[in-house]
Amino acid sequence: MNGDYKHLLSLLDDENDQAASMAMAELLSRDEKQLEPVLRKLQESSDPRLRKRIHQLQSTIFLRRRRKSFSCNLSEKKLNLLEGLIQLHLLWFDNDSSGSLRKQWNKLVAGARKYRPDTLESLAYFMRKMNFACTHKDDLDPDHICLGTVLDDAAGADFMMCSIACLIAAHWNLHLRITQSAETDFILLDDARNILVPANDWDYLPCDHKNYTFEFWTVPMLLRYATALLFTCAVSADSFRYVYTIGSCLSGPSRPEGPVFLPFPYGRDKK
Repeated sequence: MNGDYKHLLSLLDDENDQAASMAMAELLSRDEKQLEPVLRKLQESSDPRLRKRIHQLQSTIFLRRRRKSFSCNLSEKKLNLLEGLIQLHLLWFDNDSSGSLRKQWNKLVAGARKYRPDTLESLAYFMRKMNFACTHKDDLDPDHICLGTVLDDAAGADFMMCSIACLIAAHWNLHLRITQSAETDFILLDDARNILVPANDWDYLPCDHKNYTFEFWTVPMLLRYATALLFTCAVSADSFRYVYTIGSCLSGPSRPEGPVFLPFPYGRDKK
């Protein structure tokens, strides 16, 4: 460990918050493999100020890895829908855990057993019994996009309702696809081309045998759409941290310094 590195570490317990913050920023720009063992040694320090800053550094490293993992999976189209929605939730609610979200999800699946939603009609009945409802399409709110809050409140964007219904149906081997109606509402189709409309109180429409043309949404399309909506929420809230975090995921892992397309102060272009 060189002298410069030791000097930065020595500033972590400095009484001057600005000096400590600058040292933390510089340390985070260094090689994480070299930094992490040092942080582990210092994390149980008797100095509460130092301990707090060490934990902040460790938390930042953890969140960076989470963001990078989601960004890579989003770019390489590796995520299944449930895992993608969990990771997306954790981008916004970064103090939550994937374990708690899976517990929420498993509770919902367990509750569906007595309804056996293996047809569109029984699925619609279950979703209504659980009070799942679509929010207005113009009501853009992270709580309507993030899986955990949607499950808590039983309310969310129509594409989230479709996603949850699709995942529930898959447990009973009911294959559904997500598309959009002429009114741009997200809807569900089964293999017989029967339709379920979440935005209209889970209205079931049997196939009318007309030759409609649908463009079906894939998992990567849904996840990128959800990420873009969250990014819009971040910009609306003028939250630098969320704009940077979510914008970096959208711009892809090949841009380690963040999204270059954003204006200053979010991006690197100061023009």
